[in-house]
Amino acid sequence: MLAEVLCLLDMIVNSFAYTISTKPVDRYTRPEFTGDGPMAINAGRHPILESLHTDFVPNNIFLSEASNMVLVMGPNMSGKSTYLQQICLIVILAQVGCYVPAQFASLRVVDRIFTRIGTGDNVENNSSTFMTEMKETAFIMQNVSSRSLVVVDELGRATSSSDGLAIAWSCCEHLLSLKGYTVFATHMEGLSELATMYPNVKVLHFEVDLRNGLLDFKFRLKDGVRRVPHYGLLLARVAGLPTSVIDTATSITSRITEQVQL
Repeated sequence: MLAEVLCLLDMIVNSFAYTISTKPVDRYTRPEFTGDGPMAINAGRHPILESLHTDFVPNNIFLSEASNMVLVMGPNMSGKSTYLQQICLIVILAQVGCYVPAQFASLRVVDRIFTRIGTGDNVENNSSTFMTEMKETAFIMQNVSSRSLVVVDELGRATSSSDGLAIAWSCCEHLLSLKGYTVFATHMEGLSELATMYPNVKVLHFEVDLRNGLLDFKFRLKDGVRRVPHYGLLLARVAGLPTSVIDTATSITSRITEQVQL
Protein backbone atom coordinates (compact mmCIF):
# COMPACT_ATOMS: atom_id res chain seq x y z
CA MET A 1 0.00 0.00 0.00
CA LEU A 2 2.79 2.40 0.94
CA ALA A 3 4.60 1.64 -2.32
CA GLU A 4 1.47 2.48 -4.33
CA VAL A 5 1.06 5.78 -2.48
CA LEU A 6 4.70 6.71 -3.08
CA CYS A 7 4.44 5.81 -6.78
CA LEU A 8 1.31 7.95 -7.14
CA LEU A 9 2.94 10.85 -5.31
CA ASP A 10 6.06 10.55 -7.48
CA MET A 11 3.95 10.58 -10.64
CA ILE A 12 2.00 13.66 -9.54
CA VAL A 13 5.09 15.59 -8.46
CA ASN A 14 6.98 14.82 -11.66
CA SER A 15 3.95 15.60 -13.79
CA PHE A 16 3.53 19.05 -12.30
CA ALA A 17 7.29 19.67 -12.33
CA TYR A 18 7.38 18.95 -16.05
CA THR A 19 4.27 21.04 -16.68
CA ILE A 20 5.63 24.18 -15.00
CA SER A 21 9.03 23.71 -16.65
CA THR A 22 7.58 24.00 -20.17
CA LYS A 23 7.79 27.40 -21.80
CA PRO A 24 5.35 29.03 -21.94
CA VAL A 25 3.73 27.39 -18.92
CA ASP A 26 0.24 27.46 -20.48
CA ARG A 27 1.33 25.01 -23.20
CA TYR A 28 -0.15 22.36 -20.90
CA THR A 29 -3.71 22.66 -19.63
CA ARG A 30 -5.87 21.01 -16.99
CA PRO A 31 -8.41 18.76 -18.72
CA GLU A 32 -12.11 18.84 -17.92
CA PHE A 33 -14.27 15.73 -17.57
CA THR A 34 -17.97 15.38 -18.30
CA GLY A 35 -20.28 12.42 -17.76
CA ASP A 36 -21.51 11.76 -21.28
CA GLY A 37 -20.16 14.82 -23.01
CA PRO A 38 -17.98 15.03 -26.10
CA MET A 39 -14.26 14.58 -26.52
CA ALA A 40 -13.06 18.04 -27.48
CA ILE A 41 -9.34 18.75 -27.78
CA ASN A 42 -8.22 22.10 -29.12
CA ALA A 43 -4.66 22.41 -30.46
CA GLY A 44 -3.59 19.02 -29.15
CA ARG A 45 0.05 18.00 -29.50
CA HIS A 46 2.20 14.89 -29.19
CA PRO A 47 3.98 15.27 -25.82
CA ILE A 48 7.19 13.60 -27.00
CA LEU A 49 7.51 14.71 -30.61
CA GLU A 50 6.84 18.36 -29.78
CA SER A 51 9.94 18.33 -27.57
CA LEU A 52 11.99 17.16 -30.57
CA HIS A 53 10.46 19.51 -33.15
CA THR A 54 9.95 23.16 -32.27
CA ASP A 55 7.69 23.64 -35.30
CA PHE A 56 5.27 20.85 -34.32
CA VAL A 57 1.80 21.57 -35.75
CA PRO A 58 -1.11 21.14 -33.29
CA ASN A 59 -4.49 19.75 -34.36
CA ASN A 60 -8.02 19.45 -32.98
CA ILE A 61 -10.37 16.52 -32.41
CA PHE A 62 -14.09 16.52 -31.67
CA LEU A 63 -16.18 13.41 -31.02
CA SER A 64 -19.68 13.20 -29.59
CA GLU A 65 -22.71 10.90 -29.61
CA ALA A 66 -23.94 12.73 -32.72
CA SER A 67 -20.51 12.53 -34.40
CA ASN A 68 -18.78 9.48 -32.97
CA MET A 69 -16.48 8.52 -35.86
CA VAL A 70 -13.75 10.54 -37.55
CA LEU A 71 -12.10 9.27 -40.74
CA VAL A 72 -8.62 10.71 -41.19
CA MET A 73 -7.24 10.63 -44.72
CA GLY A 74 -3.97 11.65 -46.33
CA PRO A 75 -0.82 10.30 -47.99
CA ASN A 76 1.95 8.45 -46.20
CA MET A 77 4.04 10.76 -43.99
CA SER A 78 1.28 13.37 -43.79
CA GLY A 79 0.85 12.96 -40.02
CA LYS A 80 -1.98 10.44 -39.57
CA SER A 81 -0.20 8.01 -37.23
CA THR A 82 1.24 10.79 -35.07
CA TYR A 83 -2.24 12.29 -34.77
CA LEU A 84 -3.72 8.98 -33.60
CA GLN A 85 -0.95 8.50 -31.05
CA GLN A 86 -1.30 11.99 -29.61
CA ILE A 87 -5.04 11.52 -29.06
CA CYS A 88 -4.39 8.33 -27.07
CA LEU A 89 -1.59 9.93 -25.06
CA ILE A 90 -3.69 12.97 -24.18
CA VAL A 91 -6.56 10.76 -22.97
CA ILE A 92 -4.21 8.58 -20.90
CA LEU A 93 -2.45 11.58 -19.35
CA ALA A 94 -5.80 13.16 -18.49
CA GLN A 95 -7.21 10.03 -16.87
CA VAL A 96 -4.16 9.52 -14.63
CA GLY A 97 -4.49 13.10 -13.41
CA CYS A 98 -1.90 14.95 -15.49
CA TYR A 99 -2.07 18.20 -17.37
CA VAL A 100 -2.20 17.64 -21.13
CA PRO A 101 -0.44 19.18 -24.17
CA ALA A 102 -3.32 21.22 -25.58
CA GLN A 103 -4.93 24.63 -25.36
CA PHE A 104 -8.18 23.05 -24.15
CA ALA A 105 -9.37 19.52 -23.43
CA SER A 106 -12.84 18.37 -22.40
CA LEU A 107 -13.15 14.60 -22.16
CA ARG A 108 -15.38 11.83 -20.92
CA VAL A 109 -13.83 8.93 -19.02
CA VAL A 110 -13.29 5.96 -21.31
CA ASP A 111 -13.36 2.39 -20.02
CA ARG A 112 -10.72 1.15 -22.49
CA ILE A 113 -8.57 2.40 -25.32
CA PHE A 114 -8.30 -0.02 -28.24
CA THR A 115 -5.61 0.51 -30.87
CA ARG A 116 -4.88 -1.22 -34.18
CA ILE A 117 -1.66 0.43 -35.27
CA GLY A 118 1.33 -0.93 -37.15
CA THR A 119 1.91 -4.01 -39.26
CA GLY A 120 4.16 -7.02 -39.05
CA ASP A 121 4.26 -10.79 -38.89
CA ASN A 122 4.00 -12.59 -35.56
CA VAL A 123 6.45 -15.46 -35.93
CA GLU A 124 5.81 -16.80 -32.42
CA ASN A 125 2.11 -17.32 -33.19
CA ASN A 126 2.69 -18.32 -36.82
CA SER A 127 0.56 -15.37 -37.97
CA SER A 128 1.09 -13.37 -41.14
CA THR A 129 0.74 -9.60 -41.19
CA PHE A 130 -2.87 -9.87 -42.31
CA MET A 131 -3.76 -12.58 -39.78
CA THR A 132 -2.21 -10.54 -36.97
CA GLU A 133 -4.21 -7.53 -38.12
CA MET A 134 -7.45 -9.52 -38.19
CA LYS A 135 -6.87 -11.10 -34.77
CA GLU A 136 -6.28 -7.71 -33.18
CA THR A 137 -9.33 -6.28 -34.94
CA ALA A 138 -11.45 -9.24 -33.81
CA PHE A 139 -10.41 -8.61 -30.21
CA ILE A 140 -11.54 -5.00 -30.53
CA MET A 141 -14.88 -5.95 -32.07
CA GLN A 142 -15.56 -8.50 -29.32
CA ASN A 143 -14.69 -6.23 -26.39
CA VAL A 144 -15.50 -2.64 -27.38
CA SER A 145 -18.28 -0.81 -25.55
CA SER A 146 -20.12 2.48 -25.93
CA ARG A 147 -17.63 4.00 -23.45
CA SER A 148 -14.52 2.92 -25.35
CA LEU A 149 -12.11 4.86 -27.53
CA VAL A 150 -11.06 2.98 -30.68
CA VAL A 151 -8.08 4.11 -32.74
CA VAL A 152 -7.38 2.31 -36.02
CA ASP A 153 -4.55 2.97 -38.47
CA GLU A 154 -4.84 1.63 -42.03
CA LEU A 155 -7.04 -1.39 -41.44
CA GLY A 156 -7.09 -3.74 -44.43
CA ARG A 157 -3.87 -2.69 -46.11
CA ALA A 158 -2.29 -6.14 -45.69
CA THR A 159 -4.64 -7.79 -48.20
CA SER A 160 -6.10 -6.99 -51.63
CA SER A 161 -7.56 -3.52 -52.10
CA SER A 162 -11.11 -4.82 -52.63
CA ASP A 163 -11.08 -7.14 -49.61
CA GLY A 164 -9.35 -4.51 -47.50
CA LEU A 165 -11.99 -1.89 -48.32
CA ALA A 166 -14.81 -4.36 -47.63
CA ILE A 167 -13.38 -5.33 -44.24
CA ALA A 168 -12.66 -1.73 -43.25
CA TRP A 169 -16.15 -0.60 -44.28
CA SER A 170 -17.85 -3.43 -42.37
CA CYS A 171 -15.78 -2.77 -39.25
CA CYS A 172 -16.65 0.93 -39.40
CA GLU A 173 -20.36 0.13 -39.59
CA HIS A 174 -20.05 -2.23 -36.62
CA LEU A 175 -18.26 0.40 -34.55
CA LEU A 176 -20.83 3.02 -35.49
CA SER A 177 -23.61 0.79 -34.18
CA LEU A 178 -21.91 0.53 -30.77
CA LYS A 179 -21.79 4.32 -30.25
CA GLY A 180 -18.20 4.34 -28.98
CA TYR A 181 -15.74 6.99 -30.13
CA THR A 182 -13.63 5.96 -33.13
CA VAL A 183 -10.76 7.63 -34.98
CA PHE A 184 -9.99 5.73 -38.18
CA ALA A 185 -7.02 6.62 -40.39
CA THR A 186 -7.02 5.27 -43.94
CA HIS A 187 -5.71 5.63 -47.49
CA MET A 188 -8.93 4.18 -48.89
CA GLU A 189 -10.82 7.04 -50.48
CA GLY A 190 -13.86 4.80 -50.89
CA LEU A 191 -14.38 4.84 -47.12
CA SER A 192 -15.22 8.54 -47.31
CA GLU A 193 -18.58 7.49 -48.78
CA LEU A 194 -19.56 6.43 -45.26
CA ALA A 195 -20.12 10.11 -44.50
CA THR A 196 -22.83 10.29 -47.18
CA MET A 197 -24.73 7.43 -45.52
CA TYR A 198 -24.13 8.09 -41.83
CA PRO A 199 -24.50 11.62 -40.42
CA ASN A 200 -22.34 10.72 -37.41
CA VAL A 201 -19.25 10.19 -39.61
CA LYS A 202 -16.90 13.11 -40.19
CA VAL A 203 -14.12 13.08 -42.79
CA LEU A 204 -10.87 14.99 -42.29
CA HIS A 205 -7.67 15.09 -44.32
CA PHE A 206 -4.12 16.23 -43.73
CA GLU A 207 -3.26 19.18 -45.92
CA VAL A 208 -0.70 18.44 -48.64
CA ASP A 209 0.37 20.68 -51.52
CA LEU A 210 1.98 19.66 -54.80
CA ARG A 211 4.96 21.80 -55.74
CA ASN A 212 7.19 21.03 -58.71
CA GLY A 213 6.12 17.41 -58.62
CA LEU A 214 6.90 17.05 -54.92
CA LEU A 215 4.64 16.71 -51.89
CA ASP A 216 4.70 19.61 -49.42
CA PHE A 217 3.34 18.32 -46.11
CA LYS A 218 1.58 20.88 -43.91
CA PHE A 219 0.65 18.42 -41.09
CA ARG A 220 -2.58 20.38 -40.62
CA LEU A 221 -6.06 18.83 -40.55
CA LYS A 222 -8.76 20.13 -42.87
CA ASP A 223 -12.40 19.17 -43.38
CA GLY A 224 -13.47 16.85 -46.18
CA VAL A 225 -11.57 14.72 -48.68
CA ARG A 226 -8.47 15.92 -50.53
CA ARG A 227 -7.38 13.59 -53.31
CA VAL A 228 -3.67 13.68 -54.12
CA PRO A 229 -3.18 11.78 -57.41
CA HIS A 230 -0.43 9.15 -57.48
CA TYR A 231 1.17 10.23 -54.21
CA GLY A 232 2.76 6.78 -53.94
CA LEU A 233 4.81 7.46 -57.06
CA LEU A 234 5.83 10.86 -55.74
CA LEU A 235 7.00 9.39 -52.44
CA ALA A 236 8.82 6.58 -54.24
CA ARG A 237 10.75 9.20 -56.21
CA VAL A 238 11.69 11.03 -53.00
CA ALA A 239 12.80 7.71 -51.47
CA GLY A 240 15.34 7.33 -54.26
CA LEU A 241 13.94 4.69 -56.60
CA PRO A 242 15.69 4.84 -60.00
CA THR A 243 14.10 7.22 -62.50
CA SER A 244 13.60 4.38 -64.97
CA VAL A 245 11.58 2.45 -62.38
CA ILE A 246 9.44 5.50 -61.59
CA ASP A 247 8.84 6.16 -65.28
CA THR A 248 7.76 2.57 -65.87
CA ALA A 249 5.46 2.67 -62.85
CA THR A 250 3.93 5.93 -64.07
CA SER A 251 3.26 4.37 -67.47
CA ILE A 252 1.64 1.31 -65.90
CA THR A 253 -0.51 3.52 -63.67
CA SER A 254 -1.72 5.48 -66.69
CA ARG A 255 -2.72 2.28 -68.49
CA ILE A 256 -4.55 0.95 -65.45
CA THR A 257 -6.40 4.25 -65.06
CA GLU A 258 -7.46 4.18 -68.71
CA GLN A 259 -8.76 0.62 -68.39
CA VAL A 260 -10.76 1.50 -65.28
CA GLN A 261 -12.33 4.50 -67.01
CA LEU A 262 -13.35 2.32 -69.95
